[in-house]
Amino acid sequence: MLISEKPTESRAGDVLLLPVAGLSFWTVAYQLVLILRWPANTVTWCFFAIAIVGFFFLARLWKKTDTTPGRGYHFHPSQVLVVALGLACAITVLFVRRPNQDDVVYFHRVLTQLLDLKQPIHLRQTGLDMDAAAFSPVHLATSYEMLMGFLGYYLRIDPLYFYQVVGHAFTAFSLPFVFYWCARIFGLNRWLAAVGALLGIGFLLLADKSSFGALLGAVKSLQSADPAGWVGFSTLSGYMWQGKPIVLILFLPIGLALSYRFLSRGKSSDLVWLTLLGVAGVGLSNPALYLLPAIIGCSWIAFITLGLFEHRSPEYLWRLIRLGLLLTIPLAYPIVILALLKMDIIPKPVDIHMLGPGYMPWREAVDYAVGGRADYLRDVVLMIAVPLLVVRGRSGLFLFFYLCAVWLFCLNPLLARMWMANILAPTYFRLVYLLQLPLLCTLIASAGSQLAQKGRVMNSRAQTVLALSAIIVAFVGSYHGLSVLPRDARQGIGWKSARECQLLPANLDFAKAAGPYIAHAKLLAPDWTASCELPLLFPEMKVVAPRLVVHYFANAGNPDEGTLRRQAQAFIEENPPENARRLQLLEPKFRHVIETGRANAVAVPESESERVLTTLKSIDGGWYRVLEAGGLVLMLPGASTPKN
Repeated sequence: MLISEKPTESRAGDVLLLPVAGLSFWTVAYQLVLILRWPANTVTWCFFAIAIVGFFFLARLWKKTDTTPGRGYHFHPSQVLVVALGLACAITVLFVRRPNQDDVVYFHRVLTQLLDLKQPIHLRQTGLDMDAAAFSPVHLATSYEMLMGFLGYYLRIDPLYFYQVVGHAFTAFSLPFVFYWCARIFGLNRWLAAVGALLGIGFLLLADKSSFGALLGAVKSLQSADPAGWVGFSTLSGYMWQGKPIVLILFLPIGLALSYRFLSRGKSSDLVWLTLLGVAGVGLSNPALYLLPAIIGCSWIAFITLGLFEHRSPEYLWRLIRLGLLLTIPLAYPIVILALLKMDIIPKPVDIHMLGPGYMPWREAVDYAVGGRADYLRDVVLMIAVPLLVVRGRSGLFLFFYLCAVWLFCLNPLLARMWMANILAPTYFRLVYLLQLPLLCTLIASAGSQLAQKGRVMNSRAQTVLALSAIIVAFVGSYHGLSVLPRDARQGIGWKSARECQLLPANLDFAKAAGPYIAHAKLLAPDWTASCELPLLFPEMKVVAPRLVVHYFANAGNPDEGTLRRQAQAFIEENPPENARRLQLLEPKFRHVIETGRANAVAVPESESERVLTTLKSIDGGWYRVLEAGGLVLMLPGASTPKN
C-alpha cells in the first residue's frame, strides 16, 4: 500500500494552510476599506478584527471536527530534506535577476499610497500628472501587493525590496512544503513525499524555455509577466514575488489536493479551507477568479467519473452529488465577482484593445504555455504514465480523470472561443496550468514504493520501469537548459546581489546618478526600460508616458491624450535610420508635450541624444545635457536644479 499513516486523515501538515487563512482575512478587510472609502491605514485594524473573529470560529470548527492544524505532528527525518530544499530555493532566488515590467502596474499604486495612508485607497492611475483610469477595477480589488507594501512599511524594510526580494524568498521557501503536503494527501509516505518535492522542484529547474519561447526575445520577455512555459513562474527563475504566479504554482495544487481530500472524507473543515483559498486567491490575482473554480469543478467531475468507473452504489453517487453541491460554497466568492463583471455592475474597462486580440488560434495560445513538440511529448507522457502506471489505485485514476476533465472542459479547442470571450484571448493559455505538471512530477516518487515491495507481480514492476524510462527519455528530449542560467547578460538578466531589487542594472545606474534631478520631475523616457522601473524607485516622480498609457487615458474618456504621449515617447526611442519619415511625423507631438509642460525632464538612449537635444533646443535654448548613465542621457531645461 502507498498510504502511510493515513495521510489523508492527518492534519499535521495543515499548518501550511494558516497563511492562506490570514491572506483571506486580509483580502476581506482590504476590499471592505476599498468599497467604504475609509482611510487606507484602517485596513490594518479591520484585518486584526476580522482575523480574531475568523480564527475564533475556525478554532471551534477544528475542535468540533478534530481537524486542528498541526494535530499529531511528529518530527520525521525526511522533513530535513524538505527544509533544505526550501532554503536552497529561497537562497537561489536572492541571486537570480528576472526583471518584470508588470511591477509598475501592480506595485506603483502601493508605493504612492504609502506616502499618505490617511487617504482612501487610490482608484485612479498613479504616476501621471493628469487624471487617468486604473488598469482595471478587478485589479484594484487584489490585496496582495498592498499587504507586501504594508508589511515592508511597518517592518521598516524598503517596501519594494520586501515585495520583490523578501516576498520572493518566502514564496520560494514554501514551494517544497506545498509539494510535500500534496504528495502526502495523495498517499505517499513521508520519505517518498520529500523525494517527490525534490522532483517537483527539478521540473521547474529543467523545464526551461522551449524553442518557441526563445523566439520571444529578451525585450519582449521583459514586457510580459507570462513568459513561455512553466519556467516563467518557477521560483528559481520566474516572478514568484507577484500574486499571479503564486496562484498558478502554489494555490492550484493546494486546491486540487483539498478537493480530493474533501471528496474522499467529506470533512466540513476542508470545505472551509477551500472557501478561504478562493477568497485568498482573489486577493492574489485575477486568474484565481476562474482557475480555482475550474480546478474544483474538474475535481468533482473526476470523482463522479471515478465512482461510475468503480460501479459504486447509487447511495455513494448521491453522496458525491451532495458534496458537489457543497462545493458551490467555495466557488461563491470568485463566481459572484465574475457575475458582477459580466453584468457590468463592476465596470469593465471601456477600451481593451491594448490588452490583445479578441481571439487567437487555439494552438498558438496553448503553445505559449507548453512550448514546442518535444515539450508536448514530455507533458503527454507525464499525464498518462504518472497517474496510470506510477501512482495507480484510486488516487491515480482520480488524477487521470481530472486531467481528462481539464482537457474536455477547459482546453478543448471547440470551447476555446467561449473561454477567450470571457477571460481575454491572450490569457487563455493560463488554463494549461490546471494540468499541474510539477505536481505530477512530485508524484513520480510513488514508484519507489512499488518497486521496493516484496512479492510484487513482475508484470506490474515492468510497467513501472517502462513508465519511468519513458519519462526520463521525454525529459532528455525536451531539455533546453537550466532555468536559473542567465537569459541576456548584456541587459543584466542573469545574476544579482541579494541586496538588489528585481530591476535592470542599467536603470539602477541611471536612477543613482539622476535621482536628485528627477525624483519630483515629469519625466519622458523610453517605454521598455526607464518608464517601467524608475517610478518604482521614485514614487513621487510623474511619468509622462508609462506602459499602457493609451489604455489608461482611453478608459478615462481621453484617448487622444494617451496617443499624444505615446507618440512623443516613440520620438525619443531608438529608431533605425530608415525611419526618418516617421520621426518627422512624430516630432510635432513631441514638441507639443514639451511646450505644454507635460514633460520637464527627458531621458533618451545615447544613440538618440544629439537628435533629441537639437529638437529641444529649437523649442527652448535652455535645454542641456546633464549626465549619461545606464545607457540613457538626462536632459533638463536651464532652470532645473537637483533636489535632494
